Amino acid sequence: MSRTALFVVAVLVIALGASALRLPDLGNRIVHADESVHAVKLWELRSTGRYRYDPDEFHGPTLYYAALPALSAQGRSDFGALTESDCRLPVALAGVGMILLVALLAPAIGRRAALLTMLLLGLSPAFVFYSRYYIQETFLVAFTAGALGCFVQWARAPRLGWAMLGGAFAGLMLASKETAILSLGAWGAAVLLFRSPSGPTPRRVLRIHAGLAMAACCLTAAALLTGFGSNVQAVVDYVRSYGHWLVRAHGSDLHRQPWSYYCTLVGWRPSTRGPVWTEGAILLLGCIGGIVSLRRPREARGLFGRRLLVFTAIQLAAYSVTPYKTPWCVLNPLLGVALLGGLGGDALLTMPRRLGIRYAAGLLMVVGGIHLGWLAQRTSFVYQNDPRNPYLHSPTVPDALEFRRRAMALAPFHPDRMRMVIKVFWNDAYYWPIPWYLRGFDNVGYWQGVPADADAPLIFASPEYDEELTRRLDATHLMNGYIGLRRGTVAMVWVRMDLWTRYVESRRRASPADGL
Repeated sequence: MSRTALFVVAVLVIALGASALRLPDLGNRIVHADESVHAVKLWELRSTGRYRYDPDEFHGPTLYYAALPALSAQGRSDFGALTESDCRLPVALAGVGMILLVALLAPAIGRRAALLTMLLLGLSPAFVFYSRYYIQETFLVAFTAGALGCFVQWARAPRLGWAMLGGAFAGLMLASKETAILSLGAWGAAVLLFRSPSGPTPRRVLRIHAGLAMAACCLTAAALLTGFGSNVQAVVDYVRSYGHWLVRAHGSDLHRQPWSYYCTLVGWRPSTRGPVWTEGAILLLGCIGGIVSLRRPREARGLFGRRLLVFTAIQLAAYSVTPYKTPWCVLNPLLGVALLGGLGGDALLTMPRRLGIRYAAGLLMVVGGIHLGWLAQRTSFVYQNDPRNPYLHSPTVPDALEFRRRAMALAPFHPDRMRMVIKVFWNDAYYWPIPWYLRGFDNVGYWQGVPADADAPLIFASPEYDEELTRRLDATHLMNGYIGLRRGTVAMVWVRMDLWTRYVESRRRASPADGL
């Protein structure tokens, strides 16, 4: 078997292993508020066929468009039938796709380094966890890997196809999330700082390829952001969105974190009676790869490694100095660290045998890989709903499943059944993911405050309105307890007396021990 065939087989084996950590039991984690928002946006696109970019929230549409083929194939025509797995499957596939795209970088870092990078990404607890999370970050990082791979392929053989494909990947990055500008800017700065020796490609060809790559980038991003031309204003809104995000970058109490947050997140995060979360194997190999790149300035791998150093450092610095932080953003600099880690591992495995270092390094890498895989499995399949998991951010508590259970239990005893009116009164806009758990009900309304007409068969409300609702509804409704939403956040449940009576009588007839 040729070396190329062996490389392809190794890539496929790694991708298969990565799939084993990403694809099973995608519904095992409680839906996060952000995921529920995106699920609602997805269903708006699915049901209306239209997408409208919002410059203030939600980011870009690649997350939604990627889910449509699977929904169509499964015949999903009702929001109530949508599942967590339906939403998360395209993200998991993007996580595997990112690993496959690293193969395009082999000409710049070597095949062995590329395979080691794939292993690190495939086993990384952070990459595994967020490949099972319905948010844009995994798509952004996967498209970043694709853009870098196309750049490398074009640098090896300057063909127009690679230039335009790389531009398309850059456009997909922009259409995924506004922070793509940081990744693109960081790579641009790295290339300008460490320029490659002038090759035989004429300047005229370089200008044509660069111009067409830019055109592919802009057209790809514009097509998706405008809903394929249905909302041209989205292009202006996208540019305007950076003003909003710059203001938001100062952070709120929920998102404000110290500058060292991302380093400690993947560096060393102990827990009470739980594992120590660390991706130290990736960080250590990344540091070795960076040192090797600096010590071998004349080698092609050294040039690409120095670019990776700048690319990673700029992103890490930009995300770290911004007070507004969410844990999934760590994937962006961590991609660069993993690529450097591939170079570092390759350097260790090519050291002289007589020193014994090669064997010791190989053994340590095997142990490090086993630890990463073990921790990735624990993170996504054991601690996926545990607040000790550092990759969870303001998680929804398991009690939130009660929103759906209560509504589904009461609906059969109301004449309108799934068209029963449900009202949600909240003290701010952060009542998510309640809409996810009430999906399938046709008449659900949300208010910030209590409206003049507060009556409904079923009401979920912030405890802030306890006194007002007691005064207005006590004669006709029963306050039926509380449901947890997030840590420290609960909702009151109010049920109209006649509906509750019918439910209780039915339960008593079925079994005296049954209850809601």
